[in-house]
Amino acid sequence: MKRPRLSIILALLSLSTATESEISAPTGPPIHSSPSNDSSSKTNTTNLIVKLSSSPSEADAPQIPLIGIGVGNLPHHRIPFLLATAMNNAKQPRGGDGNTGPHYRLVDTSHTNPALEVLVGRSLSRLLSGDGASNAAAKGDDYHVIIKIWHTHLGYERTMMSVHDSLSDILPGVFSSAASSSSWDPSSWKKDPRVKIHAVIQYPRCYDTLFSSHYYQTSPSFPVKYSNCHEEEEAFLKSTSSKTATNDPSPLEDKMAWKRSYRALEELYHRDILESIGVSNFGPTDMTALYEHATVGPHVYMGTLRTLVEEDDMVGEMLKHGVHYICYDAASTILGGKEEASSAFGKLERMGARHGVTVGEVDGNGYSAVQIVLGWLIQRGVGIVPGTKETGHLIENGPKVLSTMPEFSPRESLDVEMAVLSLVRGEDLEEESQMEMRKKRDVVMTTAGEEGDVDGSEDGAGIVATFFNSLKRNVRIFRVHPKTGRQIQLSSSISPGRSGRIMVDVNDVLIAYDGHGVAVKKFLVEADENVGRVDFAVEL
Repeated sequence: MKRPRLSIILALLSLSTATESEISAPTGPPIHSSPSNDSSSKTNTTNLIVKLSSSPSEADAPQIPLIGIGVGNLPHHRIPFLLATAMNNAKQPRGGDGNTGPHYRLVDTSHTNPALEVLVGRSLSRLLSGDGASNAAAKGDDYHVIIKIWHTHLGYERTMMSVHDSLSDILPGVFSSAASSSSWDPSSWKKDPRVKIHAVIQYPRCYDTLFSSHYYQTSPSFPVKYSNCHEEEEAFLKSTSSKTATNDPSPLEDKMAWKRSYRALEELYHRDILESIGVSNFGPTDMTALYEHATVGPHVYMGTLRTLVEEDDMVGEMLKHGVHYICYDAASTILGGKEEASSAFGKLERMGARHGVTVGEVDGNGYSAVQIVLGWLIQRGVGIVPGTKETGHLIENGPKVLSTMPEFSPRESLDVEMAVLSLVRGEDLEEESQMEMRKKRDVVMTTAGEEGDVDGSEDGAGIVATFFNSLKRNVRIFRVHPKTGRQIQLSSSISPGRSGRIMVDVNDVLIAYDGHGVAVKKFLVEADENVGRVDFAVEL
């Protein structure tokens, strides 16, 4: 039976912004926080780093920053400037306040257009040489780059070719001898210790629906637009000069070609060419097959905000296997849902206004709704790689600003989660005025069968209780007052197949009632190792 675990999964990876310390969650990969190398900075900027290992004792486990910049969908003429700004750690000349730059250290790329990787490579070269106008590279800093394996390059040889081409574009001169992508020797790799390469299989296979999607039609990373998978495959075979790659079976004929791709990535990981390996946009079935197939990893999974908040079982398995989740569309999803879920968006904005009052990094204007969600994600150990054309948004959504966000209380974290679910599903939250009116209309059932007013006293509680309704009728959750025996309504109706989350305390007695006032099940909130969250199923 499916039981939602989102509150538990995200809370297990809670993150403190304390510097020079290692914060280990009860389970799952530990998260590290290290101070900026620029000792002259007025603010104690932190680099939020995730250790990519299911074994916390593994000293040499790969690492990756929690916050990066996605350049896959950005206009190419803006990429050099945005990367120079994003990865700048030098003092800002404006105003002479001594503040440092955004301090990004992770770039998420795309292999669909070679020009994009070339631009990233040129920007990195300037940063590493220190010859750029911003002189951005702080001595001793590591830079991380995520490269992608597009579905045309699924298969062992094609993946080897894809990685070779990406490395050649991003790090010119990395091979000690001239070698074509069809016959390169990984041992010829000249590793730059300052640059860490992470490789991700972008899709498990080609889907015809991709070519009609808004993402594909509007992205500048696809200079030539194809109408279906076969048309794209034919163009690939005509364009490549690699006989080795064309000898690989077509991924259109083998739906599990990604397994050979992953084997190639494992080989490159063991040769110390890749810092970590992973996948993106894999569904539950393919992820299960990957766990059985892999001899190492996957270290990372790149997915949508919708997958993170709705695929509870799949995300739970990732936590079990020590997989780091990177959300690549959080900002666009929140902004895209604000029309249909305006109340949820407004709730996030109000939270941002409250949180920003005491934080100087946001100039007293508070945090935006997007920043609140991004902060909520990184405080739970979820990576983010937002992409933007605007310098202001680049700074607002960067490590320096988000690392200063106050940690959310359990009540606030639950509010963010419910708002995100509403924005993802397009089902708006109730207006606060409507909620107050509903509370006045609602009644509570007492042990004597009498009616009374709802006592909405859950704000002071500290445990997130998740209820999944497996019945075929709506249910509501009540709390039994420990002294009077009064049953106080805590939730509105939870529809069949849906979950509801409320705040409770240890030793609370809770009862689920259906719409006819029939008690379905009683629950006791007990303390366990997962302090701060509890999971229940409403069933017969």
